[in-house]
Amino acid sequence: MITRRTFLAVVTAGVAAVALTGCQIDTRTQIRVSQILEVAKAGVPSPVAAAINGQFITAPWCQDEGGMAVETISTSNVPLLLQACAPGGPGAIGTFQMNTSLVKTDGGQTDAVILANVLGNDNARFAVFPHGKYKDLLSVGLFLNLPQLQADQAKLIAMPVFKRGLYKGTVNFSFTVDIVNDTDKPAKFYLTDVDAGGDLPSDEAILTIPPAGMDTVTLDAQTQATLGTRGWVNFMSMMTK
Repeated sequence: MITRRTFLAVVTAGVAAVALTGCQIDTRTQIRVSQILEVAKAGVPSPVAAAINGQFITAPWCQDEGGMAVETISTSNVPLLLQACAPGGPGAIGTFQMNTSLVKTDGGQTDAVILANVLGNDNARFAVFPHGKYKDLLSVGLFLNLPQLQADQAKLIAMPVFKRGLYKGTVNFSFTVDIVNDTDKPAKFYLTDVDAGGDLPSDEAILTIPPAGMDTVTLDAQTQATLGTRGWVNFMSMMTK
């Protein structure tokens, strides 16, 4: 189930790369309504960038650990960039950018097939796909390569710089998606999983964004748990009529 403006933990590929190095990670990703519609129509992948801020003990730790994470986990398909380390909070704030894409998928019969169809060689992607139950809903989901992320975490924990810092792999996360309506019509989204448990629409479950407007969607604890075990979640569904 999705709630608005409630920051709860979730791991994405880029976030995981940075999160393995700090104690607090905040991410913000922007997706445009026209982007969702165009990818669903044409099937051509569209770039998505996530801004990532990580809390580190000191600025030198930010440089050392952040650099190690980038070198270890960044790929040509999903590059992770360390942009800056500056004083902030109780220590230092590291600013990163992770580039991935929004793709189209028709899903599959099993989680393994769904993930393979969406991810390809990437560790994380957003995807748009037909809703499994309602023909007038277009779903947007987050997909992760969990085995690869776990392997990356093990690599980082084994590095001397992390051992010296007694890093145990514990970190707090927040993950935010800003939905920008860059069309000339209001955009409506279901913020509950209407395909599960016979959920009925309600005012609280529908987000309406006017033209030139923006609003925020975040994952709640239940959705986070599903993502961490299944590897993908449908975090919002847009009404197409």
